[in-house]
Amino acid sequence: MLRHSYVILAFAICVSSHAADEKTELKALAGRYEVVKVEVDGKDITESFKTVTLAIDGDRYIAVVGQTTDKGTLGIDGSKSPKTMDITGTEGPNRGMTYLCIFEVKDDVFTVCYGIDFKTRPTEMTTAEKSNRMIIVYKRKK
Repeated sequence: MLRHSYVILAFAICVSSHAADEKTELKALAGRYEVVKVEVDGKDITESFKTVTLAIDGDRYIAVVGQTTDKGTLGIDGSKSPKTMDITGTEGPNRGMTYLCIFEVKDDVFTVCYGIDFKTRPTEMTTAEKSNRMIIVYKRKK
């Protein structure tokens, strides 16, 4: 019975540590962003994304592309390397879809590599022809 209690305690510590990790990461991401660079399957398509703005508040995001608004949630695991993020649309064109991503934050630059096939999480921050990956580099607005 005592051994069982240790397993439960270890699990509780891991879960609370993960939750604290997620809160720290989300706090670091909070803010408004503009797009700096976009690459899909090895091709630069930044010009198509120049009007995109992104706002992150807690575990919620709002992305505006022209007249279209996309809203959703972020799930983060900062304990992994690279850090992982699940982006789930709740309103707008991505409603009901979950992108499996990796990300990094350095100063005011937030970089996300998306698995655009909705099945595969990238393992590195790269794209190549037929990779089914998209990288977006955001810069925090001041």
